[in-house]
Amino acid sequence: MDDQIPPATALAGKKILIVEDEMLLALDLQLLLEDEGCEVLGPVQDAKRALEMLADNRPDAATLDMNLNGRSSAPIAVALREKGIPYVVISGYSAPPDAEPALRDVQLLAKPISNALLLRELAALLDGSARA
Repeated sequence: MDDQIPPATALAGKKILIVEDEMLLALDLQLLLEDEGCEVLGPVQDAKRALEMLADNRPDAATLDMNLNGRSSAPIAVALREKGIPYVVISGYSAPPDAEPALRDVQLLAKPISNALLLRELAALLDGSARA
């Protein structure tokens, strides 16, 4: 049951921002989300570009790599929270106890990421049933 993918209509038409510094993973995420009918914003590889994109666009949700080329993505998480945009954090690391709350207090998906899990988490975020 854990590998169950949500119905295709759950994400269709939604704008999803991808913030990921590993280009192959970013492109895989983009293709996965486009196959589900999403409009993908990005992918972007750094905080500066992500914040610029958020200034000009309003995604329905976002995927956010915790570490962007050795830098924290916390400023992006803070901006997403301020705008009320739900997001999942994707990381090759577990969140350390002293991680900034904007990165610690959200759903963390470990790399390598399960496509089915990501789609379920995004669908849950968008319908409001995700864990707080």
